[in-house]
Amino acid sequence: MFADRWKQILTRQGDEIALWHPGGALSYHALEAAARALVPQSCGRLGRYYLAQGDGAEVTVALLAGFLTGRPVQVVEKDRSRRMPTCCVPRNTALVKQTVGSSGVRRCQFFTWAQVAADVDGLHAALGLGRCAVALAPLSVAHSFGLTTTVLQTLLHGLPTHWLPTPFPTGMVEALALHERAFLPGVPAMWKAWLMTRLDLSRVALAVSAGSPLTLELEAGVRETFGLKLHNLYGTSETGAISYDGTETPRTQAGDLGTLLPGVRATVVEGRLLVESAAVGLGYDTVQPGELFSLGRHRTWDRVMLAGEALSYVCCEGPGINVASRKLSPAAIAEKIRQATGVRHVRIHGQPSRDPERMQDVVACIGIPPDQLTSDFKSRACAALAPWEVPRHWRIENPARPTSGDDPAGGLEGLAAQLA
Repeated sequence: MFADRWKQILTRQGDEIALWHPGGALSYHALEAAARALVPQSCGRLGRYYLAQGDGAEVTVALLAGFLTGRPVQVVEKDRSRRMPTCCVPRNTALVKQTVGSSGVRRCQFFTWAQVAADVDGLHAALGLGRCAVALAPLSVAHSFGLTTTVLQTLLHGLPTHWLPTPFPTGMVEALALHERAFLPGVPAMWKAWLMTRLDLSRVALAVSAGSPLTLELEAGVRETFGLKLHNLYGTSETGAISYDGTETPRTQAGDLGTLLPGVRATVVEGRLLVESAAVGLGYDTVQPGELFSLGRHRTWDRVMLAGEALSYVCCEGPGINVASRKLSPAAIAEKIRQATGVRHVRIHGQPSRDPERMQDVVACIGIPPDQLTSDFKSRACAALAPWEVPRHWRIENPARPTSGDDPAGGLEGLAAQLA
């Protein structure tokens, strides 16, 4: 299990740097010393557990502490409030993720160590991470994509991580100057920003994009500017990585998600993707009607086409909102606006953004007279929202009139006004 793998890493490279961060660097031995000294927290449903929330070093140390002691680790993004599980944690839970995902509902997900390892090992082999010298981490290491491609690769395979608090060019330039053969995972919005600034990526050996659909235009731009093939990776927080474009040639179809990873089995049920693999987790703390997420199987919200091992993305049917690869809960945003304004009728949904790398914009439908939808009202409504939760479009909606999910703009004849 983990202890044996970690012992081999310590024997092989214990004095080498495992994690770079803005404050310095930590060796593998230093990570273990910090993990052994970390005191677990207590919770009725989680028992004695570790909270992995904060910067890259804090998350890595908490994960290592949990894996070494066999206690659960709850991973929470630094800028999110923690959700405590609403049910008893399943037996043998090693990792608790907190995510919204495509369901639009913020929940906890449970994974055994074997399920975590199956995802990390599958990615290591499929991406060929053994040929890379370091993984750069300019994205959240508490998000499933960042977690399995960076710090968990450090703990399970000894691939060092260089953690960056932001994806801004200055920090990226300084980090890349320290390394050769770097692995750089990022979401499309990051890749677009790096492309626009013409960041020097000559030391990147492997470039991967995930979190949102990758456009052909962005892939071509990265190739023309940096001479890199931007590989498309697809997965979900419930299942881990599902498919990967491991070719060196440009894709010709925007929906091309590559081929299924070894060990991943997939079928299409009523147009939606059903995944079976050893990396699929145990389930959620709360279950929505019609969901399937257990016993190594999960039905996603994504509508796809499957031809043999080749997977193509069509669309996502889930109510969650994807803003530059951040998955947002419409209900949570609506409740924050209700509490801030006292307005009872607040409905939140997403609509396609003009910027394909942003993916969706947040739309707020408010049940107030048009003359009350002022700049002051919007400022008050957004006071408790994170920047990425702030609506880009505001609409007056009469709550007495029916609305239709078939209208992509979210409003019908009952709209009294439309303000952006």
